[in-house]
Amino acid sequence: MDLVKIRTFSGPTARLDAKLAESVLEAEEIECFVPDDGAVEPIPFFEVHLMVHQADAEKAIEVLETYFDAPGPAPAE
Repeated sequence: MDLVKIRTFSGPTARLDAKLAESVLEAEEIECFVPDDGAVEPIPFFEVHLMVHQADAEKAIEVLETYFDAPGPAPAE
């Protein structure tokens, strides 16, 4: 099982953002893994990596780019 890191989340919401990304990928039937998912950190400023199988990496990256990096709705005038 070849896992590759496709995204790194950082800051106080890193684990929450990684779990959201994990849910998005699972909805697309892409298996993913957040290392040390059960870890409790004393300081919430750390990095969380999101891993997928190498064969799914390209599709997973596209899905997450669409979800996280797409521009939001235009502001109301």
